Amino acid sequence: MQTKTMTPVTSRNKWKKTAYLLVISAVLLALGLYAMFTLGTASTRFDTAYDRGMDLSPYYFAPLVEGESYSALQSVWLAIARHRMIPILAAVLVFVLFVALNRELLYSQNIAPYVFVLPFLLTFIVFFVYPLISTVIMSFQEIKGSGTTWIGLKNYRDMFANKNFWIAVKNSMRYMVLTCAILIPMPLVLAYLLNSKMMPRRLADIFKTVSYMPVLCSVVVAGIIFRMMFSELSGAMMNQIRAALGLAPIAWLKGEWTSMFAMVLLCMWRWTGMNILYYTAGLKSISNDLYEAAEIDGANEFQKFWNVILPLLKPTTIYVLTISIYAGLSMFTESYMIFGTNNSPKNYGLTIVGYLYRYGFEKVDKFGFASAVGLVLLAGAMVITVVQLFVTGTIGRKEEK
Repeated sequence: MQTKTMTPVTSRNKWKKTAYLLVISAVLLALGLYAMFTLGTASTRFDTAYDRGMDLSPYYFAPLVEGESYSALQSVWLAIARHRMIPILAAVLVFVLFVALNRELLYSQNIAPYVFVLPFLLTFIVFFVYPLISTVIMSFQEIKGSGTTWIGLKNYRDMFANKNFWIAVKNSMRYMVLTCAILIPMPLVLAYLLNSKMMPRRLADIFKTVSYMPVLCSVVVAGIIFRMMFSELSGAMMNQIRAALGLAPIAWLKGEWTSMFAMVLLCMWRWTGMNILYYTAGLKSISNDLYEAAEIDGANEFQKFWNVILPLLKPTTIYVLTISIYAGLSMFTESYMIFGTNNSPKNYGLTIVGYLYRYGFEKVDKFGFASAVGLVLLAGAMVITVVQLFVTGTIGRKEEK
């Protein structure tokens, strides 16, 4: 029995005959995505207005004169915009049909890499690119229940003129610097000591387990516990420590630096074990031959740590520093749970994300303003991260020939 094999020429001719399906899929996808992008946050209001036969001029086309109706093309577009998910789903189905008719393309070495990358690209576009573009558009708008109004740079001018915004920036930057200054050197030293020969293995394993357990604790639970620890009551844990030292109790969460101390201590308690884990993994990747070579050269423990361990742990340190910068700037839940509210005394616990939350969810008709705050936070985090990567030589360094 003879089997029919498909030659490259036959496969190419079949692909050309069904290429119109790709065009249809692309057109449908473009129509659905364009409707989503143009409507943005007004999609729900547009759907309601369309279903009730209300005026659609705030969304598309000019207002209708009495007795006038939309043209056929306008009516088709309005129907597509109302049911915008249908063209997107139809585009996916048509693309699946194209793949089913050209299954041999899945085995092509030229196309296979794109097939594997496609799910990530779609996820990236839907959950990052689209929200980012929508946020940029909304940051130039005033968004109210009655509709949206283009106001240009007014949100940014109001934000930079707001005193609370700069308080939030100061608190976030201070928190980020303090957490990075503590949560990089301390876990590094602890990981080195736990990995050294002088530390008994059983004791080192117990310490690693205990230090990692706070990572598994919910930040909500941890925040409530720390709120009680730093209560202004004399029976609170921190005030009992002060009493043991002969000091009077204080209102920890009503002072600028004491409230920052509470938030930083919570961060240290939660993430020291995780950073120890990172550095332990980095230390395990260093060959024992390097330690032996350093000992032969007469290096003591400090010299081995400074001249061998630190340079080889640079990639790990850069990674930990990068995620610590992001975590410091995006901190919100810890502050919210410690103070029990987003309105801390004199805004001592207000962060940039808390400021965004205040105007995006706690206040009415300020979603455009909150979008501007989010973009400034994103830009600031990117600038700080890029500067850090330049300073550490991760990017911008010329390769040695």
